[in-house]
Amino acid sequence: MNQTGDPQPEPRPAQPKSRHPVLFRTLAVLLGLIFIGLLEGGLRLGGVQPLPHSQDPFISFSEDSTLFVKNADGTTYQTSADRSDFFRPQQFPVNKGKNTYRVFVLGGSTVQGRPYAVETSFTNWLKINLQAAAPTRNFEVVNCGGVSYASYRLVPILREALRYEPDLFIVYSGHNEFLEDRSYSRLKDQPELLLQTESTLLDLRLASVIQSLLPDSQQRTQATEKSENVLETDVNALLDFRQGLEQYHRDPEHRRAIMVHYEFNMRQMILLAQQAGVPLLLVNPVSNLKNCIPFKSEFASRLTAAERDEVNALWKSADECSWDEAEQKMNYWQQALNIDDTHASLLYSVGKTCEYLKRYDDARSWFIKAKEEDICPLRMLEPMHDTLFRLAQQYDVPVIDARRLFEQKTPDGIPGSELLVDHVHPSIEGHQLIADAIYETMCDLQFIASPPDWQTTRDRLRQEQLESLNQEYFLRGAKRLSRLKGWARGQSTLAPPGTTQTHTK
Repeated sequence: MNQTGDPQPEPRPAQPKSRHPVLFRTLAVLLGLIFIGLLEGGLRLGGVQPLPHSQDPFISFSEDSTLFVKNADGTTYQTSADRSDFFRPQQFPVNKGKNTYRVFVLGGSTVQGRPYAVETSFTNWLKINLQAAAPTRNFEVVNCGGVSYASYRLVPILREALRYEPDLFIVYSGHNEFLEDRSYSRLKDQPELLLQTESTLLDLRLASVIQSLLPDSQQRTQATEKSENVLETDVNALLDFRQGLEQYHRDPEHRRAIMVHYEFNMRQMILLAQQAGVPLLLVNPVSNLKNCIPFKSEFASRLTAAERDEVNALWKSADECSWDEAEQKMNYWQQALNIDDTHASLLYSVGKTCEYLKRYDDARSWFIKAKEEDICPLRMLEPMHDTLFRLAQQYDVPVIDARRLFEQKTPDGIPGSELLVDHVHPSIEGHQLIADAIYETMCDLQFIASPPDWQTTRDRLRQEQLESLNQEYFLRGAKRLSRLKGWARGQSTLAPPGTTQTHTK
């Protein structure tokens, strides 16, 4: 009781904290997301398309250099002499004729026709197909195949080619992404989920609108600030130099970063073409699976010395088995795989044994695993094939599946030396198959009408083309193939840039 004798008021019960602020914040976020979603939907319905980046955020080049220059009288574009070490000579008129259909084909040495040249590349066979179908039209199929050129080197070429009144782009790219030394510290530090989110955001139409409002100079500045790699105008492949193969080691994060960059570049080329209203076709590259031993193998880093010795002992036992003892050979392989299932040459050996046993589905699976574990990936990796098809579906781009085509044309369904002369380069017959598949796609898309008798004319023109090539052409190709195989195995004797040149035999 207090001093006045007045009764004390009853204490009020504690009021629960209001949940309204949390509810309001949640509603605000939801309303914001709904607004963004409605805005994004409206932009898509309004026909707003994703925009390509003005610059590559991962690499830049030490100088700008065009692939084509005008000749002395200014009437013809021709391959720049400065680029002759990597490209075969091409030319086309500055003033495009009214009856002309101009195609630019971009890629690496496969596009160029290596180990031979443009004369027997699928680009030339495609031109013959088109001429056979429509002899009154003028077809210009410009070969932009650069030796060792990866996707990031093709984007500037496509940008340049947009100035030359193209009617169609064809891109065959994926084998050369690991040839040059590059750093991707920013990508390596990012978790996979963040990379996927960033990729999704880049495809938003709202992002395109924001990008379109930024001056090109600001976009270029931002890209330059992000770039870690300043590359020469032309390729410096690691394998071009002595001990190049020794530079390759297992690095999953670096591999992932390169594949992210590949996706960026392929998307760039698609968007650049679509922005300009030029059709683009993608070709899914083919690799030699069953007749290509991995270029470099490493044991798993977790293995102890004793475990490596055990794998080697099992390997020796398997090798000592004759092919009549293939099942026992397979038993040894399986024991070795239980210890290390990442050694590329071991995986390839398992595939060869399955092939001998006519277990072709298993063989193909093991050959693919061997390719994926190759420490020196000179053949396109499986996630990159997946990326190509995903982008094609996302942006409604037709794909010519050369890989599937070669599987269908090979008796056991495993691409090998039947249609490939080395790890990735098709034979002349293989190039003709690719050209036919591209031609059929062009007909399906109604880019050209195919008359009933076109194949008869095509066969005649093909024969004339082959007969026009002298023996020296094929001898040079054979010599180039021999050098190419040595190069891929790290046998170059050239000193790296910045070192004293010495030659070894």
